[in-house]
Amino acid sequence: MRSVGDMAGGMPHLADGVLDLLREQASLYAKLESLAARQRSLVTEDDVGPLLGLLADRQRLSEQLTRLSTRLAPVRREWETCRRCLSPAQQAEADGLLNDASGRLRRIIESDEQDVRVLSGRKQAIATALQATHSTNQALRAYRGPTGRADRLDCVDEGA
Repeated sequence: MRSVGDMAGGMPHLADGVLDLLREQASLYAKLESLAARQRSLVTEDDVGPLLGLLADRQRLSEQLTRLSTRLAPVRREWETCRRCLSPAQQAEADGLLNDASGRLRRIIESDEQDVRVLSGRKQAIATALQATHSTNQALRAYRGPTGRADRLDCVDEGA
């Protein structure tokens, strides 16, 4: 596909190019939202193995979105000019695609924030459990004394 900048000479092609890029963006956000929903499920189930693979897939999609964002930069800079090149039907489609992408991005961010809260809660619970275990181990070591065996206070030392 040619870049939007390359199509400036042909207005019909510019309109098609802009819509193609916006459709591609909407498609990528739909895929990313689907992965975010799957991630939510894996986080809730505490299923780490598949979660790591899913995060790699999300990273690849994020990289595609970054590349697409670079291609869309001229459109964003000159949006009013680009929009005037669109027919009313194309303008409506572009507006719908932009609204769709914006809504999906908002939902993805909200889902990710929920996942962060769940994972932070688990991290805190594990840290608390580890601290309790550490404190218990310190108490046991102190009780055992320097020889490593428990000093029995209820026994009389007959050697004394």
